[in-house]
Amino acid sequence: MVSRLLPASFSENITSKLGPTMFSRFLESMDAEVPVSIRINHQKMSKPDHLEQVAWCKSGFYLAERPIFTLDPAFHSGAYYVQEASSMFIGYILEKIGISNNGLKILDLSAAPGGKSTLIASILNGKGLLVANEIIKNRAYTLKYNLSKEGYSNVIVTNNDPKDFSHLTSFFDIILVDAPCSGEGMFRKDPNAIGEWSPENVKNCSLRQQKIIHDVMPALKPDGYLIYSTCTYNDAENIDNISNFADQYDLKSVELDVPNAWQIVKTEKNGRIGYQFYQHLVKGEGFFAAVLQKNNDAEHKLKLQTSKNLQVLNHKNRPQDIEAWVDIQNHCLLADKMGTIHLFPEEFTEDAKILDHYLKLIYCGTSVGLPNKNILIPDHSLALSLKRSIEINTIEMDTNTALHYLKKDLYAVDHARKGWLLTTYKGQGIGWLKNLGDRINNYLPAEYRILMNIEKGRTE
Repeated sequence: MVSRLLPASFSENITSKLGPTMFSRFLESMDAEVPVSIRINHQKMSKPDHLEQVAWCKSGFYLAERPIFTLDPAFHSGAYYVQEASSMFIGYILEKIGISNNGLKILDLSAAPGGKSTLIASILNGKGLLVANEIIKNRAYTLKYNLSKEGYSNVIVTNNDPKDFSHLTSFFDIILVDAPCSGEGMFRKDPNAIGEWSPENVKNCSLRQQKIIHDVMPALKPDGYLIYSTCTYNDAENIDNISNFADQYDLKSVELDVPNAWQIVKTEKNGRIGYQFYQHLVKGEGFFAAVLQKNNDAEHKLKLQTSKNLQVLNHKNRPQDIEAWVDIQNHCLLADKMGTIHLFPEEFTEDAKILDHYLKLIYCGTSVGLPNKNILIPDHSLALSLKRSIEINTIEMDTNTALHYLKKDLYAVDHARKGWLLTTYKGQGIGWLKNLGDRINNYLPAEYRILMNIEKGRTE
């Protein structure tokens, strides 16, 4: 039982916050079944009528049990994202502070694997600009993949330390810092986190969080919003930090209209407000979030910069048939140093150049493909994109065929059209193949292929 593993000092702290009676309920919840929740991509999937909705997220739903998501082609198409329900509260925050301005620039600083970034992308719905950053390189590529499945072109993925953003003075309207933390709110979901917990680690996490905020704060615009979140319970990483941030950086706390029925606990210190999720009160895990707004000081305008890696393509130096592959309306085409063409919103072209100058970009917009002797080899991201041309030849697959395609052990298809074909499942793209008549070439990237035994649903 998970409850028996809890460190004594942790239990004492939670008891002091909740009281003995509520702590007993908290202990009982530690051994309860972990809720399973998904967030649908409203551009790729209809709202399911038969599922219970997450109260604070219109696109979030609970599942009765946990399926094997790997064996659902819809998961690979980006029709939905598996996300812990409490963390979906970030979407509610964005709606409350106002995200209707199409020109908003948002930074998700610690974004991998992509739950909150894909949530932000869905709310932006193709408007504004989202920069999703991850400091660890292999996790940054996971983030890239998950964002590409969402299908939007107004995203950039970076692989940088938080201090690198200090050069981008007054650049972002909203910065989300989902800070690395002691993970107390994940004890039920991941019992291994219990063994890594200690009072010393809590202190170290708090100091690390303070350093992250110090590094990124210059990048926030006057009147801009800092959204701070953790998956832990203690005050040192949560409300104490919020109070300190507000004092140190001249920020004002933003109170949200949160219905009492949701049983999200409002915490306060020195007039600063945060919102704490407890797993015995909500259908989710432990989570904390707060919103702070920067005072209206002088805004610094960044100078235009020469891009290190990106070149804007004109009509003369782009593939002649590019519009047969992708809808370029209100977009520009960018080429990186490797020659790959990317589709990106035209209004943010100069911003992309600035970001490319100061940061390490690993994904920009939608990767369309790589020209080879004026013939485009389509990128996997294009198969998942919402900006893909409707004129592309497709082959709709049933569940079994789609799974074999995703496993890369499909060798032929029954289709009269030779050449490039977009493979689809329930109308949504899952990848490319090239039909040679007697066989096919499967262009699914090797790192995305299914490694499970399809028939038995187990790892080989």
